[in-house]
Amino acid sequence: MASQTLLAAQPIYNRDSEMEAVELLYRNDLGQSALAVGEQQATSELLFNYCTGITDHTTHYGTRAYINVSADLLLSGIVLPVDPDKVMVELVERIDPTPELVAAVRHWFDAGFRFALDDFAFDEGWAPLLEMADVIKVDVSQFTPEVVAENKHRLAHLPVRWLAERVEDQETRDQYLAMGFDLFQGYFLARPKLISGQKMPASGIQLTRLLALLYQPDPDIGELTRVLSQDPDLSLNLVRIVNSPLYRGSGKISSVREVVVRLGLTNLRHWVSMLSAMQAVNREQARLVLIRAHVCESLAGRVRVNAPAREEAFLTGLLSGAEIMLGVPADEFIDTLDLHNDIRKAILHRKGGLGRVLRLAITLEQAMAMGTDLDKWDTRLLRIYDQSASRVQRLIRELQAPA
Repeated sequence: MASQTLLAAQPIYNRDSEMEAVELLYRNDLGQSALAVGEQQATSELLFNYCTGITDHTTHYGTRAYINVSADLLLSGIVLPVDPDKVMVELVERIDPTPELVAAVRHWFDAGFRFALDDFAFDEGWAPLLEMADVIKVDVSQFTPEVVAENKHRLAHLPVRWLAERVEDQETRDQYLAMGFDLFQGYFLARPKLISGQKMPASGIQLTRLLALLYQPDPDIGELTRVLSQDPDLSLNLVRIVNSPLYRGSGKISSVREVVVRLGLTNLRHWVSMLSAMQAVNREQARLVLIRAHVCESLAGRVRVNAPAREEAFLTGLLSGAEIMLGVPADEFIDTLDLHNDIRKAILHRKGGLGRVLRLAITLEQAMAMGTDLDKWDTRLLRIYDQSASRVQRLIRELQAPA
C-alpha cells in the first residue's frame, strides 16, 4: 500500500539548541490547509493520524506536542482526549477572546491543559487569557525587535516562556536569544518534516449505539467492552491509540477491556466522537475478522489443559486481521503495539496456546471458504464456525437496522 501523508512536525528548540518540543501541523495528500477542511476536523484528523498512523518517522515522539485548536473545539465542551502533560494547546490568533471563550479555556486549564498564545499580537483584548498561558509565541517577522522588547518588558511580571517563531537566520536567533527568549522555531533551525505512513481507516458501523452507551450517566464497563468487541476496526484503532506515545504505559494489553480501562471513560467518549465522522471499514472484511475472533474465543473455551483466556483469544483473532482490514503487514502493525507476549507470539509466529487456537481458526476459516473436504472435519468445529458466523450475521443485521 502506498505511503500517505499523515501530518507535518516542526521542532521547537531551547536556548541550548536542544529540541524541546514539536509543533504538529495539519497536512493531507490533497494539499488542503486546515482552514480548507475546517479547523475542528483538521485537529481531529491530526490527532488521529499522530496516534494511529503506522510510520518509521518517530523522532518527534517523546517530546511535548504543540497542537492548534479552534474556537469551535474549545466551546464544544469536549477537551482533547490525550494526556494534558503530553501537549501544549495553541490558541491561534483568529480566536476572539469572548467571555464564553475565556470560560471554555478555563475549563480546559482546570482539566490540566496548558496553553501557548500563538502569533501573539500584544492585543489588550487577550489579557484574560494571559494568566492561563505558559508560552507566548511571537512571529518575529511581524514586529521590529524594539516593539517586541518593549512589550516583553511590559509583560515581564507574567510567569511565561517566550517563543520566537519564524526565525529565518542566525542574526535573528541571536538577537532574540539576547532579548531573553526561551524557545525558538523557524526555517533557520528546522523546516516542517512531512510524516508519512499508513492511515488507519476509522469505522462507523457501531458508532451511533456506542455513543449512546458511552453517554449514559453510569456506563457499564462490561457492556462497553462487549460493544467494542463487536466492532473490529474501531477496536483496532483504539488499541493503536492506547499504545501511542500519548498513552503508552507500563502494562501489557491483553484484552479489549484493558483498552477501555486504560483510556478511561472521558477519553473513550472523546475518541469515539472524533472517529464518528470518519469512513467505515469494508463490512465484508469486518465480518470475516469478527467471525475469526469469535471462533478463537469459542475454541479457547473448549481447551481443557492450560486454556487461554477467552477474551485474550478474542483479541488475538481480532488483531490477526489487521492485514485483511488495514492492508498493513501483521508484523509491521503488531510491532507498534505494547501487547502481552502470548498474543504477540500467537499472531506473528502461531506459537503457544493462543497460537494453536489462532492457527486452527484460520485453517477452519479457509476450509469453510473453499467448501471442500468438510467431511473430514470434526463436526463440533464446523458447528463452532457456523455458530460464530450466525452470531456475526445477527450483529450486522442489528447494526444495519434503524436506530
